[in-house]
Amino acid sequence: MFGFRKATVALAILAAAASLAAAGAAQAQSKKGAKPTALIPFEAERAKERGDRNLIRLNDDITRMSSARVVELPVVDGRMGDHARLDDVEIFFPFGSIVLATAEFHKYRPALVASAAVTPIPDVSPDPRYDRVKHFDHQLGKVCASEKLGDGQRIEMRISPERVLSLVHVSPAKFQGPTASDNPSYKVVSALEMRFLSFKEPEAERLYRQCQRSAAASGGTKVSQAD
Repeated sequence: MFGFRKATVALAILAAAASLAAAGAAQAQSKKGAKPTALIPFEAERAKERGDRNLIRLNDDITRMSSARVVELPVVDGRMGDHARLDDVEIFFPFGSIVLATAEFHKYRPALVASAAVTPIPDVSPDPRYDRVKHFDHQLGKVCASEKLGDGQRIEMRISPERVLSLVHVSPAKFQGPTASDNPSYKVVSALEMRFLSFKEPEAERLYRQCQRSAAASGGTKVSQAD
């Protein structure tokens, strides 16, 4: 596990480390042309909640990201790692570019405990961001392949019109509440390139191939990942 520190000096560390990591990749990439980018799922909604236009795209250089969004930054042996947790999404930037985004959606979340409570506080409270689950088909694309894992868990492959590949973990509610049994938890891992998605989610490539075969069999639009 990473040792996390509060990101009090996030921008300085992030910019310095990422600039060094991205320098060689940027020079090589300029010879081939810019890679395609796409907004991380639900970025527009996050920006609206914050009241700004600080949007993050897959394949963006990490140095373009505002440090104001950094909540926690992993530090291993005094050196910055390749993950960062933002407001409600975690990003992965192994070579200076943001290649993976992970977000979780739970019907309930742990309630904040007041320092001087007069009445008992419920263990959990509804999370308004769970409503985004209703928009998965629009944001992530419809399910093109799925697989049951047991214990009430399953995984789904979705591909958006922008070619964002998302592996979705569906599991029993992480936090219990009045309607928890009817509202599972979701973990969404998104990328533009299968090599990064399958690095974190080995099942992704198998489901992706199923999506390709289904599309071919139905005569639909060819399913292909970003180069």
